[in-house]
Amino acid sequence: MVAIISSLLATSSLLAIGNCLPRRSNSVAPSLPLKEVTNTGSAPLPSPTTGLKYIAVQIGTQNYTCNAETGKYTATGALARIYDATSYLANHPDQVDSLSRTYLNLYTSQPCSQHPSTTVAIDDVCEDLANLQHFPPLPILGQHYFTSTGTPTFDLYLGWDHPFLYAKKVGDVPAPSANDVDWLYLTSNGSPQNNIINSVYRIETVGGVAPKTCSGSGSIEVPYAAEYWYYV
Repeated sequence: MVAIISSLLATSSLLAIGNCLPRRSNSVAPSLPLKEVTNTGSAPLPSPTTGLKYIAVQIGTQNYTCNAETGKYTATGALARIYDATSYLANHPDQVDSLSRTYLNLYTSQPCSQHPSTTVAIDDVCEDLANLQHFPPLPILGQHYFTSTGTPTFDLYLGWDHPFLYAKKVGDVPAPSANDVDWLYLTSNGSPQNNIINSVYRIETVGGVAPKTCSGSGSIEVPYAAEYWYYV
């Protein structure tokens, strides 16, 4: 078992190294597809006003805890691996609306996705196995998680000059399907640790929705995938 895990970790390392190699795209980046949703309500998603830095596809889990008093799940955050899809989608713009679903299907086809680990590195290996089933595998870009105080965090540690964002949610609209988590717009929370990226859109979401009811006080992780468009 140790040998298998070591081999998978080595594969993840190779994907990480791939992110440092030069990549060429013969096309410009696609446009942010906000017209796919009903972009109204109290917190619509604004059109971008700054430059696009990355388009990423992220796979992982949306996490919830059951509230025994209400019988409803409460969102507690998310944990996801970030893959750089910028060049891929520039050359395959017809897949902007389908790449998330492709990746979620690849992820949930892995037995390890049904039993998320308490160790981030092992979860990363599971997500990397899914990425290896895509042609071509996308370069690893970083990690998305929530801090202990509930701050959404985007650590693009394999991006040039280490882009980093502690964010706050500003926009929130329902996804086209009620089976998928909302589309979001998040901006910098003003942290001096933030670097390069100042805002991000979560779009093209697939999965991640908790069951409508629960009992007890247990926690669950619901697989999801989404595109995250990062702006400077």
